[in-house]
Amino acid sequence: MKQKLFGFTLVEILAVFLLLGVLSTIVLPNLSRLLAQNNLDNAISKIFKSLSLARGYAVTHSTNITVCPLISGSCSDDWQSDIYTFEDNNANLSLDDEEYVVSIIERINPRNELSYPRNAITYRADGSIKFMQSGSFLYCHHSYLDLKGNQITVSQVGRVRVRDSNKCETPNL
Repeated sequence: MKQKLFGFTLVEILAVFLLLGVLSTIVLPNLSRLLAQNNLDNAISKIFKSLSLARGYAVTHSTNITVCPLISGSCSDDWQSDIYTFEDNNANLSLDDEEYVVSIIERINPRNELSYPRNAITYRADGSIKFMQSGSFLYCHHSYLDLKGNQITVSQVGRVRVRDSNKCETPNL
């Protein structure tokens, strides 16, 4: 009576490894782009939610709410650092002792760039923003400059919307 042996031959194992190698060379470059798009979507979503929260909080509590990166308690134009949303009762673009922090967005990935043409956005009690604070956030991933959904536009009436932008593809933002 013959015994049946169970197992794989060396040729079969090499064929499987060859197939895995070919598939990984196809999938891995696309996976890194997918992860970059996911990082962009998460960062844009956090900013969008923070701006929506600020507007809603300002209307609900009839107060000024400022969104900005704080350096030594005052708003700065370094949007790469932590972004604070706080009550700004006196509208001085500084976090004073009696004012309340609503939320904080942690700094973005240092390999990427977040820019905004102003140093702060202050929502008033009617939901609009202070004069000359409108503009667009631009999030650029330096490895993939053509990712979609990388711009948040803030209108003078306080509305926020996400858009695609090709401004990252130009050398000067």
